[in-house]
Amino acid sequence: MTLNTLDRRSALRAALGVAGAAATASLVGATPAEAHGRHRRHPSLPEVPGMVGDRWANEFWYQYDEMSYYTPSQEMSDAVYAIVAPFGGFTKTYDAWVETRKSGRYPRSYMELIRPNKAAFEVVSREQIKIYDQFYGRDPRGLLFAFQEYGQGTLFDPRRPDGQKVHMMNYTPPSPTHAYHRWHPFLAGFALLGIKPHYWTHINRLAGVAWELQSLAQPITDRNDNPHLPKRTVRRVTAKWMCRDRAELDKAFDVSPFPVDLGK
Repeated sequence: MTLNTLDRRSALRAALGVAGAAATASLVGATPAEAHGRHRRHPSLPEVPGMVGDRWANEFWYQYDEMSYYTPSQEMSDAVYAIVAPFGGFTKTYDAWVETRKSGRYPRSYMELIRPNKAAFEVVSREQIKIYDQFYGRDPRGLLFAFQEYGQGTLFDPRRPDGQKVHMMNYTPPSPTHAYHRWHPFLAGFALLGIKPHYWTHINRLAGVAWELQSLAQPITDRNDNPHLPKRTVRRVTAKWMCRDRAELDKAFDVSPFPVDLGK
């Protein structure tokens, strides 16, 4: 299937899990962060009138969007296109992964699909890690907090265009988002290809945390006062996902559009 220029940009965005974004960092051994109480401002960053939520987390997701969607390098665009083309386009990534799961030959059947484009996966991995290390390379609890806030839709950034002012996975209520499921095949693919498997498996856990929190919170696009979930809910959801291994993550993402154990 040939994708046009618009599809290429959309594929880049969806493949990286951006909103917006949802992404990655070195978090092995991280412990659940509190969903509230972190600094709202940061002395090294200029104040943005109208911004709501943690300043550092807002900047992190903003810069990630810049790298992955708004101003990606040609190398990045080409890499993501190479990955999604065999799936039939970015909207088909999860469908293709599901079929390999149903084949009874997973993960071998999925590996056969993605192995020819290992170099492209390596490019995407490298470019994502640059941003995550820049903001949270020495702060795994902070990165976890950023994912928790992302899932709850509590980061309002007026610098973004209408329809994307909240850093979160895009969706149109009442329809649920499918973006986390389109992201999972990439995170699973990194690990299966031997590209920093521990690193990306942990990011897959964080994506699961954000998916379940968003499923519970149902944040509204462009709303600058999306409420936080109760702290105990955030802690319970986080702890559940953080102990899952790769097989358990695959099983969790077999279910769509909401986690089978939502809120439990």
